Amino acid sequence: MTGVTRAGVKATVGSAVLLLVAACSTPTASPPTTRPSTPSSPTSTAPTSTAPPVDLSSLRQGTVPAAYPEPDLGGLPPKPADSKPLRERIGWEALEKVTRFANRVDPGARPSCPTLDPGRTTTLTCTVTFLGEKYDYVLRNIKFQGNGISDGRNEQGTISYNAALTSGPIVRDHVESVLRHQNSTEYVACDMPEHLRFEFSSTKRRPSGSSIAGQWIHVPGISCRYLDPKARTIKTVPLELYEWGAPIHPSSRIGG
Repeated sequence: MTGVTRAGVKATVGSAVLLLVAACSTPTASPPTTRPSTPSSPTSTAPTSTAPPVDLSSLRQGTVPAAYPEPDLGGLPPKPADSKPLRERIGWEALEKVTRFANRVDPGARPSCPTLDPGRTTTLTCTVTFLGEKYDYVLRNIKFQGNGISDGRNEQGTISYNAALTSGPIVRDHVESVLRHQNSTEYVACDMPEHLRFEFSSTKRRPSGSSIAGQWIHVPGISCRYLDPKARTIKTVPLELYEWGAPIHPSSRIGG
């Protein structure tokens, strides 16, 4: 993982020796006849802290982003012109959806769409290969409205459809970067591989009583840990995402 290192804690124990030197001499005068005063009690010292150091060895250290880490989609291929074949334009759309969910560009990603007959096809599945995994982009309720203009083989018109991903890529680097920004901490670790393919299935839920627009996705079995720089303790939060892939700050979700 580029730019991320594991952080460890090393306690260094130092010691100092204080030498007490007593000077002895023969008294030149008789001892005092008055009764010596009672020695005062030893000066009390403040108790030293016994709090154990925070073990950061299981966390990854990284730079705290100054702003929310937005996806940089500059590495995507150019969007096809309207004159390009429909399957090519829909394929680019599928690639853009997968890339936005991952919040990362994969230079080797490739979309693939079957041939589409706008007058007959009602459902279509495109596939995007991204970071070595395959993601389906499903088009439903495809409807074609011709405008009466034809070249003898193809008719011009407009097409409408409903489309959505059935799974999405979750990239650990991005999730951890967001947590660093949101919690102002360098030390974070999410218990997951560098990236994984996550099936949405029935995990989308709308939080009851939440002010968050849309839905959020709970990713079961994965949690993230981070160092709270103020409390100096390690906190654990579940991995939850907005439906478009951005991690949710734990304190911004209400109810659920």
